[in-house]
Amino acid sequence: MLRWLAEAVLRLYPKAWRERYGDEVGDLVAARPVRPRTVADLLAGAADAWLHRRRIPGAGPLRVPLAMSLVTGGFLLWFLWRPGLGDLPGVWARAEAAGPIAEQLRGTATSLFFAAGVTALLSLWQLGSAVRVHSSHDQAARTTARRMLRTAGLLAVPAAPVVVLLLGQPAGPLGTAMTGGFFVPILMALVLPLPLIASAAPAFGPAVLAAGRSLAVAALMNGLAWLAVAVLLVLGQAAPAFVTPVAAGALIGVSMTALVAGRTLARGRTGAVDVPSLSGTTV
Repeated sequence: MLRWLAEAVLRLYPKAWRERYGDEVGDLVAARPVRPRTVADLLAGAADAWLHRRRIPGAGPLRVPLAMSLVTGGFLLWFLWRPGLGDLPGVWARAEAAGPIAEQLRGTATSLFFAAGVTALLSLWQLGSAVRVHSSHDQAARTTARRMLRTAGLLAVPAAPVVVLLLGQPAGPLGTAMTGGFFVPILMALVLPLPLIASAAPAFGPAVLAAGRSLAVAALMNGLAWLAVAVLLVLGQAAPAFVTPVAAGALIGVSMTALVAGRTLARGRTGAVDVPSLSGTTV
């Protein structure tokens, strides 16, 4: 696990640093035992590299790493969920008074969020199918598959408390409709490392592209579900103090799902183009 953490920390360094020094430092990490002090030193080095990034040869405009954006967004969603529960009973009671449309919107939001989560998990099934087909006769695919399995086991550790804390809230009808909006982006962020790892093996290119399409559909359903929640908040005459954390959570969540889907599609398109060229055929 410490070696995986060390490799993950290396991806937090600025891009210019990784392009110039990443392979050399990665080889050093791979050749030596990884201890907690190693991970701590790498974290300190990442912070120093960002603080002095202008000194790195070839450093371009400042860009926040995708991993850092998703981790930050996930923590923000986690903390915003509790304030978002503040006025649920009152808002739902006023929305119900508007007629049966409130129940229809609640059902629509709940169904779309649920479908988005299932579709995100479907992307893992698509990758798993490719692993079964190619890993038996392709050494690169077999090595990549092992990395994917190790990563999946590690990602299950943070996934469990997220599920318990978000889905275990006694939130009532409106809270049930909103829960998926805080849960689906975190789920998709946890899924993302697997297609990114899979993209290292050319044989998995089409499967990564298929996974990216599934994640794009999940991101679209997540956004549509938030629209239904927004109408419910209008019908329920929600106070600004309640709307603010919910709106912030919606914005963060929609941005996270778009980032996950976009990055996976980009990697999948590159891999899908490379595979035919290796075999000498055309698309």
